[in-house]
Amino acid sequence: MGSKVSEMKLYPFLCFCFAFTLIKAAERETLTKKEVFGNITNRLMIKDIEREVLNIPEGYTYPDYVAKDCRAAYRHGKRQSGLYVIRPKNSPFLAVYCEMDDGGWTVLQRHSAGENEHWSRPWDAYKYGFGHLRGDHWLGNEIMHLLTRQNVFIVRFVFVDSNGHTKHADYHTFKVDSEKNGYALRLGDYSGDAGDALTTVGEAGIHDNMNFSTLDKDHDRRPDTNCAEYYHGGWWYDDCYSALLNSDKGIYWKGLCTAEKPCKSVKIMIRPNPINCKLGKKY
Repeated sequence: MGSKVSEMKLYPFLCFCFAFTLIKAAERETLTKKEVFGNITNRLMIKDIEREVLNIPEGYTYPDYVAKDCRAAYRHGKRQSGLYVIRPKNSPFLAVYCEMDDGGWTVLQRHSAGENEHWSRPWDAYKYGFGHLRGDHWLGNEIMHLLTRQNVFIVRFVFVDSNGHTKHADYHTFKVDSEKNGYALRLGDYSGDAGDALTTVGEAGIHDNMNFSTLDKDHDRRPDTNCAEYYHGGWWYDDCYSALLNSDKGIYWKGLCTAEKPCKSVKIMIRPNPINCKLGKKY
């Protein structure tokens, strides 16, 4: 008898909760497709936004339901590589290129040797991003910070070498600090077949934990030279580099991409680490 009374008391409570949920859902802000596109922070990095974005439907969109990165979009059933709108936690709408072939990677950078993208740019250009997302581009240090502050990420550097072979370097944690901290680079353990050019100490120092430098903001540790100005590109320089992927002079990765063996292209991609260190659960 007592259990029946409890069930009778519980039933109205469940009905109230369900109704409250529906009311709150109805009260959520909705945006039209045009409004979403108008609120994309880096929309100038897309040539034809109406045709190219894959995940914003006609009609209305709940901003809270937009994927927070490409891995989340993949988990929601998206399988086509291309341009997506994402919204990291406590962030504006952002446009990114998603590589979906291997589980949903968010592309941060793409550099093809021989293309005409100009890499010798000031701090604000690297902060907000430049180029076009389908071609050579830098997504932006601020966007990288917004993305990587919300989770534990793995980063993959993918190279096409001088012989047309694909090589990669993975670092099993990746974070870009805030602008206040110079957009410093934080990396974890290395694996891959491209060689570790970022976390090993060499003649040019080390890139891990270095602040970002540009031609107008010199944060490297070479006293007599602004590495970013001298080598024509923004990067996490030390004294000066063992790897340099943003330069008008080409792509350099110690032991793989050199003047004698020039790489054809590189791209940088991230996704949440398969084991989330904070929550202890798989993604």
